[in-house]
Amino acid sequence: MARDWICRIGAIAAAAVFVVFWIVDPVFSSDPTAQTLWKSLISRLLGSVVFVFVLLYLRYRVWQKPRRGSLWAVLPALAVVVNNLPILALATGSARVEQTDLVWLFALDSLFIGVFEELAFRGVLFPVLLERHWDTKRGIVLTTVLSSAVFGLIHLVNLAEGAGFGPTILQVGYSFLIGGMCAIVLLRTGNLLFCILLHAVYDFCGGLLPTLGSGSWWDTPTVIFTAVLAVAVTAWMLILLFHTEPKDVRWMEPKGE
Repeated sequence: MARDWICRIGAIAAAAVFVVFWIVDPVFSSDPTAQTLWKSLISRLLGSVVFVFVLLYLRYRVWQKPRRGSLWAVLPALAVVVNNLPILALATGSARVEQTDLVWLFALDSLFIGVFEELAFRGVLFPVLLERHWDTKRGIVLTTVLSSAVFGLIHLVNLAEGAGFGPTILQVGYSFLIGGMCAIVLLRTGNLLFCILLHAVYDFCGGLLPTLGSGSWWDTPTVIFTAVLAVAVTAWMLILLFHTEPKDVRWMEPKGE
């Protein structure tokens, strides 16, 4: 079928451009932070194009009209990702954004990290794993856990880039939780756009100060509130997951010819 060949060629071409981009390693700015952001942004953009073609080829229907009751999954998840911004530290002045001229670039980079990773893991990997197991609640739960574990473990590659062992293991852990949350949001809403936006906001709020700011932001009240919120939302998401029926995910079946 011509459509399938277009998708295959498009994915291969985008992947080839991605490889060439990393080999050439172009310089966009003399500012190290800006250079890192530009390189990250463009690589995620090219990776997103690859997975758009893959998703079109596989025909998974992950852009459904939001289902009834979607807000019960989206709003708690939104509270988690927004809380990733140290609001108290910014309000009290113990932390501040210094490179304000790069906030727009960091926001754009965060958006395309969300686009790329959600297309890859919730748009493609999750439906691929779920396709043969969505006829039972047990299959849905196990697939959600497995896809989230893969998403978490993939962050071990940061060790090869020089990241410390402790911070990397911590990132694996919270990536597993965020991956599970986004998978449940997809199950309950039927629309990958929610996952992309949640992921992008999470990365923006959590990375803004470490990337462009300075100061201290993990104060005791923030840690306590974050822990309580995380436990509460995790419990609620598990309830939503265990109440997801096979009939609720039939929309994810690939479209026919």
